[in-house]
Amino acid sequence: MSGSLINTALEYLQCSFRAVPFAVLGSGGETGRKQAVHQYPYRDGVYVEDLGKRGRVYHIRGFVTGATAAVQRDLLVLAAETAGPGLLIHPTIGVVKAACMNFVWGEPDGITGRIDVSFDFLEQKDLLGSTIKVALDAAAAAAALVAQAVSASSYAKTATAALAVGQPVVAAAQAVATGWGRVANQAVRSPRAMASAISILPGNNGRYTSGNAAVVDNTATVSTVLADLTTSRVAMESAVADLGAGGTADALSSAALNVAELVRTSLADPGAQMAALLSLAKFDVEASATLAPIGAAIATARSATAAMCRQMALASIALACADWNPTSSDQAEALRKLVATQMDTAATEAADEGYTDIWRVLRDLRSSLTTFLAQQASQLPDQITVARNGPLPALVLAQQLYADGSRSDDLIGRANPIHPAFMPTNFQALSS
Repeated sequence: MSGSLINTALEYLQCSFRAVPFAVLGSGGETGRKQAVHQYPYRDGVYVEDLGKRGRVYHIRGFVTGATAAVQRDLLVLAAETAGPGLLIHPTIGVVKAACMNFVWGEPDGITGRIDVSFDFLEQKDLLGSTIKVALDAAAAAAALVAQAVSASSYAKTATAALAVGQPVVAAAQAVATGWGRVANQAVRSPRAMASAISILPGNNGRYTSGNAAVVDNTATVSTVLADLTTSRVAMESAVADLGAGGTADALSSAALNVAELVRTSLADPGAQMAALLSLAKFDVEASATLAPIGAAIATARSATAAMCRQMALASIALACADWNPTSSDQAEALRKLVATQMDTAATEAADEGYTDIWRVLRDLRSSLTTFLAQQASQLPDQITVARNGPLPALVLAQQLYADGSRSDDLIGRANPIHPAFMPTNFQALSS
C-alpha cells in the first residue's frame, strides 16, 4: 500500500480484494429470495414459487491514489481477471469469499494520481460477517483466515514436487489425510456431538447438555437438531471421501480446510468444537521408512500433509473461540494457555523445517488470539472454593452466595453433585 493511500485511510475506510487494497467511498448490496412466477389461463392472480435464497450481491465504489496508483489499478485488474472466487475484506461487510462479477476503473478529468474503481461481487461464502466481528476480535479472526490461506499455499510449494513423482506418493498423502479425516468423522458421530446438538434447545435440559454456547435457538426442537446433525454427518463423510480422492496439493488442502470447518460448524457447543479440533491439531504420523527410490518423496508427502492438516485445525480453533462463552477468568485463562501451547508447538515445528511463512503466520495468530482471550479473562469473575460444614440444597447455596436462587444451575454444573439437594461440602463457584 502506498504512502498516499495510508494517509488517505485517516479519512476513508479500507477494503481489499485478493489482498490488493483500495479506499472505500461507498457500498451497497442486493439480496432476497429467488422467485418463479407462474401464470395460468382463466385464473385470476399468479402463483409465486419460492426457489430459495438469492446470492448476495455487493456493489463497492472506491479509489486508489498516489505515485503507485496505476500499479495498484493493474493489480486490481489481475485480481478481477483471476479465475474463481477470492477473499474480499470489507470494513462493514466483513470477510467474504466472493466472485468478482464486474470491475470498472476510470481516471477523473483534471485529477492526477487518483483512479476510481467500482466492483460488483457475488458472495460465495460469508467467512467473517458482522455477528462474529462483534464476538471475536477482528485481528484474531483475520489472522485465522490468513493462516488457512498461507497453510494451503505453503503445502502446495512443499508437496507438489513430491506428488509429481508418482501414484505411490499420492496414495501416501491421501492415506495420511484420510486418517486425519476419520478423527473428524468420529468427532461428529460421538456422544458428545449428540449432547452438543441438544445444548441449543430452549429450556433446562440438564447439566450434561448445557454446553458452552452463548446462544439458544428458541425455534429449535429435538427433531430439527437431530436432522441438522444427520445432515452434518453426511457432509462430513463426503468431505472425508474428498480427502481420499484428492490427487493434487490444492485439492488436498481444500478438502482439509472443508473438514476442519465442518467440525466447527457441525457441533453446536463451542466446547465440543474445540475438544474435537484440538484432537485434530495433535494428529501425527510415524516417519515412513522405505528403501524404495521414491521413499524420500513419500516421507515428504506424508509429513507435509500431516502438518497442513494440523494447521487447518488450529485456524478453525481460533474461529471457534468466537462462540466460546467462558464463565470465569480461570476458564478463559486455561483455554488461553492450552491454545498458546498448541500453536507454539506447531510454530516451532514449522521453524525447524524451514517454513518461515508458516512460522510467522502462526505466531501472529497466537498473538492475536491469546490477547483476545486474556481480555476476556480480565473481565470475568474468578473461581473460588466454597466450603460448608454439611451438604445443602443448590437453591439454598445460590441464595446464600449470590442472593439469587436462579444461579443454582451454575453451581450444579460446577459441583456436579449426585443430587442437587445434597451439594458437596467443598466445591468451586464464581466469586461474584
